[in-house]
Amino acid sequence: MIGVKNTFQQRATEIETYFNFLDNYKPQKPDADLFKILKSNLLIMLYNLIESSISNAIEEIHCNIHSNEISFNLLKDDFKSLIIKNTKQFKPNELISRINDIATDIIKHTFKKDDLFSGNVDAKQIRELAKQYGFNSNTDNTKTKGGWHLLTIKNKRNDLAHGNFSFAEVGKDYTVEELKDMKNTTICYISEILDNIESYLNNKEYCCNQ
Repeated sequence: MIGVKNTFQQRATEIETYFNFLDNYKPQKPDADLFKILKSNLLIMLYNLIESSISNAIEEIHCNIHSNEISFNLLKDDFKSLIIKNTKQFKPNELISRINDIATDIIKHTFKKDDLFSGNVDAKQIRELAKQYGFNSNTDNTKTKGGWHLLTIKNKRNDLAHGNFSFAEVGKDYTVEELKDMKNTTICYISEILDNIESYLNNKEYCCNQ
């Protein structure tokens, strides 16, 4: 998880740098729309942090289990069901070319990172993943608000990505203080989820006897 957490920290630092710029920006009347656009861009950055961090962490779960040569038979039932479901996206010949020892290789080689979210990750989906994989999704709600802001960030990101609203239209709805709260609680939430996944891997909580 070291690489996953380092990448998360680098991107969180970029967001902090960008927010500091916003916080100190003094928009003049002619460029009022520019300030709205700049505020919208922070939502894009936050969504990218969420999706990349959780995608990287889930990939790490599969790679960690494979590198430790954990057999499919040792996994918890919900995790087994997920892996079997994942096999359906491959043709038999694809699996044959990827797998030497089915009991261990199937865990890594039936996972497609690019198909995990496709722009639709929020706290509800993270909780669903936690149930499937068996890691803890609880966080300190006084710092994270339970990931409540992730749904708004996801929805606004999708509105922007699909052209439903312009960047200026989305940005006008949020003050810098509101964006600061989104930023702080979201970074704390993802950080704590990554800590939970790290503990899950260290304690081999994916195994049925744990």
